[in-house]
Amino acid sequence: MITMKKICPFAAVILLLSIPLISLSQEQSRGIAVKGTSQHGDITIDGNYWALIIGINEYPNLPENMQLQAARADAQEVATVLQKRYGFARERMIQLYDKKASRDEIIMALESLGGAVNEKDSLLIYYAGHGEFNKINKRGFWIPSDAVKDKPSTFVSNADIKDYLESIRAKHIYTISDSCFSESLMGKTRSLGGDRAIKELFSVKSRWILTSGGLYPVPDKAKGNHSTFAYHLIRLLEKNENQYLTPMQIINEIMPLVSNESPQTPKSAPVAMAGDEGGQFIFTLASYKRPEALKPAAPVVSPEEEAKRKEEMKKMLEDKARLEEDAKKLREAEQRLRDKEQQMEKERLAKDLEQQRKMDEERRRIEREKREIEDSRKREKKKAEPVFVPPTF
Repeated sequence: MITMKKICPFAAVILLLSIPLISLSQEQSRGIAVKGTSQHGDITIDGNYWALIIGINEYPNLPENMQLQAARADAQEVATVLQKRYGFARERMIQLYDKKASRDEIIMALESLGGAVNEKDSLLIYYAGHGEFNKINKRGFWIPSDAVKDKPSTFVSNADIKDYLESIRAKHIYTISDSCFSESLMGKTRSLGGDRAIKELFSVKSRWILTSGGLYPVPDKAKGNHSTFAYHLIRLLEKNENQYLTPMQIINEIMPLVSNESPQTPKSAPVAMAGDEGGQFIFTLASYKRPEALKPAAPVVSPEEEAKRKEEMKKMLEDKARLEEDAKKLREAEQRLRDKEQQMEKERLAKDLEQQRKMDEERRRIEREKREIEDSRKREKKKAEPVFVPPTF
């Protein structure tokens, strides 16, 4: 098992194919407008945006030199800018930080999203924490806050994550990983085509991943309070003024910036065998103002549809509360069982001691009676013996 590196801050680990990735020319513009992703025209976003944000600095079971500094700040800043600028509602964003980001909580969050997200929705996953990669069996892992070093059973495996990406019903899932060993996450890359517009990209299902580098450690806290990769990603999300923003535009923007300041090279590709059909996750700028003449009529959401959405959210929250309550009851039942086992063990020991005491008393009684019988026999024998009387002359 390869050991975790001190400077390794982030890992999203999904079982994917590893082959050559997107190539960019040295003269490429740093602007976010990219040929083949036209910004003209409007698209209908008829689904909700969901997010799972994970940031872990504190690992109670790992040594001091493996605690991180920037992971939680990176994740929280991403959550903030998504809510502030791209219309991600707080009630559709699950945030797990430090001890809250345990293995059980991460799995529970993915299960909850699997039940809440529908086929029209888009889901963004951002993971910030330690990662692990086994070069022998090519398996990668997220390292949750309660993980134990060199004990993979306490990690979240790449196979688990890939299964969730495949089974969650969302139209688009975009996973971002400022990750150690992240080249192992890549599937087959491809050209998007010459003139494909935003509307076409959004209409087709996608499963994409953005990583900060290849199969080597990446710095934790390198630029301000963030990693170099996270700094430029957050800055792009904050400064973008285009109505739409795609994963391809993001990689084209931040790759040269990060590569010029660090030994890492960001890469992006579809997730292999997870249902990608050639589309792209579309960030929609909530504050974008179109010319009034081009502004389409606001979509009408019927009261029934709004009530249905609220009911779905209520059900998701109820399911989460029920799962938490069930987990609490299970812990209490396990504690009661342990208490009962301890009490039974005490009673068994006490019973064994009492039985031993009685056996000892019985043994002493028998020995005592045996001695008394022997003494009695000796006395009777002595009485029965004739008394010798010497003759008289």
